[in-house]
Amino acid sequence: MKICFVTPRFPYPAIKGDTLRAFHQLQALSRKHQLTLVSLHDRPVTADQLAPVGTLCERVRVVAHPTWRSVLRTGAGLFGQEPLQLAYYRAARFRQMLDAVLAADRYDAIHVSLIRMAPYVWDLAQGKIPVVLDLVDCLSLNLMSRRDERRGPVRALYGLEYRRVRDYERAVAAHFPRLVISSPVDRAVLGDRAHVIPNGVDLDQFPFQGPEGRQRQTLIFTGNMAYPPNEEAARWFVRRVWPLLQARWPCLQLQIAGASPGPRVRALEGWAGVSVLGRVPSMAEHLGRATISICPLQSGSGIQNKVLEAMAVGTPVVSTTVGNQGTQATPERELLVADSPEDFATAVDRLLRDADLRARMATYGRAYVEERFQWQAHARKLEALYSGQAQPSLEDPRLAIPQGRLMAGRSAISAIADARIQWPG
Repeated sequence: MKICFVTPRFPYPAIKGDTLRAFHQLQALSRKHQLTLVSLHDRPVTADQLAPVGTLCERVRVVAHPTWRSVLRTGAGLFGQEPLQLAYYRAARFRQMLDAVLAADRYDAIHVSLIRMAPYVWDLAQGKIPVVLDLVDCLSLNLMSRRDERRGPVRALYGLEYRRVRDYERAVAAHFPRLVISSPVDRAVLGDRAHVIPNGVDLDQFPFQGPEGRQRQTLIFTGNMAYPPNEEAARWFVRRVWPLLQARWPCLQLQIAGASPGPRVRALEGWAGVSVLGRVPSMAEHLGRATISICPLQSGSGIQNKVLEAMAVGTPVVSTTVGNQGTQATPERELLVADSPEDFATAVDRLLRDADLRARMATYGRAYVEERFQWQAHARKLEALYSGQAQPSLEDPRLAIPQGRLMAGRSAISAIADARIQWPG
C-alpha cells in the first residue's frame, strides 16, 4: 500500500511519546509499504535527523513552523472557540503542502498523528481514501487530571483548554470512522468506535538484563522531562517519597533520565542521592543497570513507554495507578502499584529487600511485553484498519478495563456526555 503519514512534529529523534510512536510505526510499516511523510516542525530538520526517517520513506516533506508563530496563533486562539492545541499547529503553508502531496499521487491510506492534525484532514475523513486518526491518548483526560492539580490562573487556563478539547474530541469521535487510541481507559472516554492499539517496544534495543551488572540500591525514573506530568511526578517523588526511603536506605541513589529537564527538575539535584542526567545515549543501558524503575505519575493519560521499556529490560517497576492505566499490567505479578507516599516507599522497600521478588517481576514483566507490546503486531492492526478489515473487537481482551478500574476515565465520560458541538475542518 501507499500510505501518507501526517505528523505535527518530525518523528526523529524519537524522544517524546508521539514521536516515538510515529517513528516506530514508520519503521514497522516500511517493511511492506511505500510511505510518504508530511510533517510540521518548529525548526529546520538537520541531516542527522532526516537520515533515519529518509531510509523508511519514499518521500519526506517538512514544513517549518517556528515557535514564535505558534505562540502568536495560540494567543489569538484565546479569543476563539477551538482548542489552543489546534491554534498552535495551524499553518497555511502546511495545508498547501499536504494538499499538493495528496494531489500528486494516489494513496491507499492517510495516517494522521494526534488530534492537532485533525483539521487538515477533516474534509477527507469520510471520503474514498481511508483516513486513520491516531489520537495516541485522550487529551481531555490528560488535561482534566492536570487541571485538578493546579491552582489560580494556571488552573483557569487548563480548565478553558480542557473544555474546548473535550468538546472537540467528542466531535472527532463522531466524525472520524477510523480512530486509534493507545489505552483502554482513553477508549472508555472516546467511545466504542475507537481501536485500542498499544505502543510497542523494540526488544532488540531493550534486551533483557539479569541481576548481574546492576548497580546496588539504584532507582531510575525515565521520560521526557519537558512533559508536565513527568516533571510533576519527579518533584512529587523526591519531595514526598524520597525522605521516607532515605531514612531506611541512606545509600540509596535516584537517577532522573530523560530529555529537556527544566529548572524545577534540575533543582532536585540539591537532594542527597539524586542525579538529573538529562538525555542519555542509551536508555536501555541505564535501565539495565538500575535496581528498580519508578513511575510516580500523578496525572496524564495513555500508555507509558517508560513502564514498558523497564519491564522489557527486566527492571522491576513500582508505579502509581495512573502510570499503569494504559499498560494494564497485573499488580504483584508484572509490577507493584502504590499511590500514597507511604505506600510507594513501602513498595520500593519490598523490592530492595527481596531479590526473589525482583527476579519474578523481571521475568513476568519481560514476558508481558513480549506477548502484547511489539511494534510488528501494532503494524498488523494498522494494516487491518487501512484495508477496512479491522473491528474494535480486534483488541487484546487482556486490555479490556475490569469493572472498577475506570477511575478518572469514568468521571471524564460523564463530563463529556452532554457535548454535541460539530466542528468544521
